[in-house]
Amino acid sequence: MQIEDVLDRNALVRRWQALATDPDTPDYYELNEFGEVIKSPRSTNDHQRTLSAIMLSLQARLGPDAVAEVSVITDRGIRVPDVVWMPQARWEQVKGKTPLPFVPDLCVEVLSPGNTREEIAMKTAAYLRGGAREVIVVGLKGEIEFFAPEGKRAASTFGITLDLPATLF
Repeated sequence: MQIEDVLDRNALVRRWQALATDPDTPDYYELNEFGEVIKSPRSTNDHQRTLSAIMLSLQARLGPDAVAEVSVITDRGIRVPDVVWMPQARWEQVKGKTPLPFVPDLCVEVLSPGNTREEIAMKTAAYLRGGAREVIVVGLKGEIEFFAPEGKRAASTFGITLDLPATLF
């Protein structure tokens, strides 16, 4: 693929919406910047439990607007972070829009055995370029990394911790 093959935002959204109505589209997918479908395996029960624990933790610390698996437009296509959070006022701005036309303030990626470091680095950078104030990456053994536009951080920009039960990992 060439740079001239990159789809603009409107073309990506049209492709996403067309796929959403196609019964042959896989249940879990993203689109790269060229509009190509990237299939994801169905989440495991353990992965879903981890997402739920993260959502509950974020809701307890930041408020009720943490949501799992929301599609967002980035400069690397339409991606689906595992968990996102943003204030209620921003949710009001995008009511009825799928995918979100911007990246939420906080995005969380929970690694699965099939993820590569390169893939997660690409997504992290795309979320941050798209306006996320922080990206949290949760590793396979529960290790937690915080990233902000200026790079990796020792602690959260939001001043939060994620207390995830060890039994999840």
